[in-house]
Amino acid sequence: MVRSLFSGVSGLKTHQQKMDVIGNNIANVNTTGFKTSVTTFQEVYYQTKKNGSAGSNLQGGVNPSQVGYGTKLGAIGQVMGQSGFTYSDSVYDCALSGDGFFQVMDEAGNIFYSRAGVFNVDNAGNLVDSNGNMVLGVSGDATGVDASSNRITFVVPEVLDNEASYSKTITYKGGTYPLTVSADTATPDGNISVGFTVGESDYAYMSGNKLVVQLNEKNDYTNLNDLEDAVTRACENGGVSIEGVLPLHFELDTVPPAADIPATTATNTMKLDDGTTKASLTFTTVNAGEYANNYTINLRYSKNAADTTAKWSDNGLTISVCPGATVADIQAAVDKAAGSNEKYQLKVTSTDWDAANGALETLLATDGKVGLAGGSNNFFSDMVQLLGNIKMTDGRVAATQTVKDLDSVYINEDGTIYGVHSVHGIIMLGRIDIVTFDNPNGLEQVGSSYWRETLSSGQPQVNIAGENGSASVVSGALEMSNVDLSQEFSDMIITQRGFQANSRIITTSDTMLEEIVNLKR
Repeated sequence: MVRSLFSGVSGLKTHQQKMDVIGNNIANVNTTGFKTSVTTFQEVYYQTKKNGSAGSNLQGGVNPSQVGYGTKLGAIGQVMGQSGFTYSDSVYDCALSGDGFFQVMDEAGNIFYSRAGVFNVDNAGNLVDSNGNMVLGVSGDATGVDASSNRITFVVPEVLDNEASYSKTITYKGGTYPLTVSADTATPDGNISVGFTVGESDYAYMSGNKLVVQLNEKNDYTNLNDLEDAVTRACENGGVSIEGVLPLHFELDTVPPAADIPATTATNTMKLDDGTTKASLTFTTVNAGEYANNYTINLRYSKNAADTTAKWSDNGLTISVCPGATVADIQAAVDKAAGSNEKYQLKVTSTDWDAANGALETLLATDGKVGLAGGSNNFFSDMVQLLGNIKMTDGRVAATQTVKDLDSVYINEDGTIYGVHSVHGIIMLGRIDIVTFDNPNGLEQVGSSYWRETLSSGQPQVNIAGENGSASVVSGALEMSNVDLSQEFSDMIITQRGFQANSRIITTSDTMLEEIVNLKR
């Protein structure tokens, strides 16, 4: 009778422990990088009331008879499955896609492992987690460096002084573009002036302390690198060498999208005049650049034609105008002749054509002819002319640089961290390395979203992210908890019923014991 009490008590204890685990899972449903735990039970032991025996020719075998003593906690295991991501505005927040852990070190030198990549940079340039512990990997240029467990400290090289620079805002066809021209250092004599002109070739020469750069007007620079190369080529052709200054560097603070760069289209107006009535037709190419050059428009009156028609022959367009035609009729004919060919798409406009309809035959007694040329898409060529004369000065002063001086930071999938600096360009700041274990379920949870190794987990294996089966790094994201609330609530109901049933064992056994005691009365 007492044994059933012990069984009931053991059942209460184990179900209470399972409920503790469920409660902890639910409490951490929104904890970054949390891994849910699962509880299993085991039997305690048995008292054998009768041993089993083998059968014979005279008597059958007997099975053993045993009475159990309840249950006990078997194991509390972690579910290390991958969870989803929640995206962050911070580039330093990192999630792991795959197997592995970040490694962090506290002030005492203890190394812990975590899936919660809530990182930031402290005032000393160290990459740290939300608890202020150091994130480990490789500092500085990690090219060709094996995976490591060293603290990651960002170092931005010092900016040297005496770098000549010049800033100007270029206003071009309604758009404003802040431009900076810079040299590696200042000239030995101090400042330098630069004059830009457009001519028939790339050529440069020195006039006192002024560098005169002539660029080929036929060039159509499509990006700033083209412009830099042309200036360098001009200096080479002219035999100009200014130590520490050349080449010059060009940088737009805001680079306009290609579709927004103002372009020049070719246009021309055909004047029609019979001495009494005057009219005009203006032809404009729809697309700029190479399509806008060297067109000839021929206009003739066809008194017997029923419709206005147009036909291209190479770069010449012949338009036959019927009696009573309007500008819309001419536009329709031009559109039909061009079809889908962007090269031949033209826009036809007039401010006085309708007034001339009555004298159309007289106006077109002789054919009209006009040429189109000069269309271009030469933003950077025009910009050279807008630069004019500039005076570069020693705009930079030597200074120690920190992470705050970086324009931006980004982290690749392999954990490599890059910074973009206005002077140094792209700098490799370090690399976050990843640790894997043969048995990650054997890790011991120590709180604060940390694990530490145990004999069961095996030794940590440090890898570059994405190599040897380790996870890749996802910047700007955090791994969510993998707690499944529907599963937890289902387990909670089952645990509650198990606890309730075991409590009934105790109350029923107590009632039976009470009846035995009452036999004495």
